[in-house]
Amino acid sequence: MSRAHRSDLHPDITHSPESSTQSTTQSASPAYPAGSSATVTLVVTALLVLTQLYAAIPLLTPISVDLHGNATVALSTAFSLTYAAGFLIWGPVSDHYGRRRIMALALGILIVSTVCCALAPSLPVLAALRAIQGLSASGFAPVALAYLSEALEPPRRAGGIGAMSTSFLVAGIVGQVLASLVALHLGWRWFFPLCGGLLAVALAVVLGVVHDAAPASGPSGSSLRGQFASLGRLALRPAVLALSLAHVTLLMVFVAMYTGIGGHLETLGLRPTSIILIRLAALPAMFLSLVAGRLAARWSWSRTAQLGFGVSALGMLGEALLAGSLAGLMVCSIVYVAGVALAAPAMISLYGQVSAPNRGSGMALNGFILFVGTSAGPLLATSSSTFRVLALTLTGILAVALAAITGFKALADADH
Repeated sequence: MSRAHRSDLHPDITHSPESSTQSTTQSASPAYPAGSSATVTLVVTALLVLTQLYAAIPLLTPISVDLHGNATVALSTAFSLTYAAGFLIWGPVSDHYGRRRIMALALGILIVSTVCCALAPSLPVLAALRAIQGLSASGFAPVALAYLSEALEPPRRAGGIGAMSTSFLVAGIVGQVLASLVALHLGWRWFFPLCGGLLAVALAVVLGVVHDAAPASGPSGSSLRGQFASLGRLALRPAVLALSLAHVTLLMVFVAMYTGIGGHLETLGLRPTSIILIRLAALPAMFLSLVAGRLAARWSWSRTAQLGFGVSALGMLGEALLAGSLAGLMVCSIVYVAGVALAAPAMISLYGQVSAPNRGSGMALNGFILFVGTSAGPLLATSSSTFRVLALTLTGILAVALAAITGFKALADADH
């Protein structure tokens, strides 16, 4: 089957539940080689990879004490900068050389650099190793998403992307909890070889169950320079600019809200242990990502994204209006996270659709835009005088995102 005749390459095409049921019983074909084992493997591996990002939060204090200095730059900034830049590199490279090969290379480098972090004698050495970690870690998520977007049969694709989206969200909690427990009971250095071992197991399984889709495997017809040029053209398309305007707000608002709410809850008289439990209250809502595909099958990914941003905006507005009520904050934060859980897989799918057949470039742009927003979140939180002001500001940002998604749909329809 040629790429030109695959219906899944066209934006916002949905499939009926009946076709989805039929597809799950069929064996993998050369055009769609990804089955349940490959999907589960990539979801679990993504969780392990992103744990390296969020582990910096609880490890900051013990590493600063042990290495005699402020570890913020070495532990967080060094990783973040290369992680963001890496998205723009790995996606086009995987479009040219193939998904499986690039995922394996990125994971191999990540394993070595992760284990070496445990041996860092100083903050400068740790910074260099964390920079390598960030660059290699960024080679997994966009490539894995691009792989699922083309190697899963179209009716199963929404479920796979939803599972990956859930993994990305849950990693924020798992990474912090795992790093905290290891640092508390064994010492911070043990966290890195433990993760290195788990990642090595994941790499072995990836090599065993992941196989490139036949039409997309191997080097593409265009040069590597052509792939990067394609990424630039993609980023400047009017529909993609509108999509990116909405996407940059997704984790920007998420990080800003959870950064600001901690201090606000302290002013309400809550203890640190109670604040942790409130942060965890919205965790079940994250699993709504798994049903986003069913909504898209009835409507479209664009409308699912609109619903997600609309629900999250209502939840954030509720947090602003009920900022003085603990119960109100908990309920509204759950509503807000539910909206994010619906919007996240929808946005990933839309990037995959508008970038076809260069989905690696599309996922690279998706990750870069998302992470730029994530980096800006703490700045928004610290620049607001009160949590109520912050929540109102974030509500306005989400309203802009909703308008941008509406504009994207009109522009995408005009393109086709």
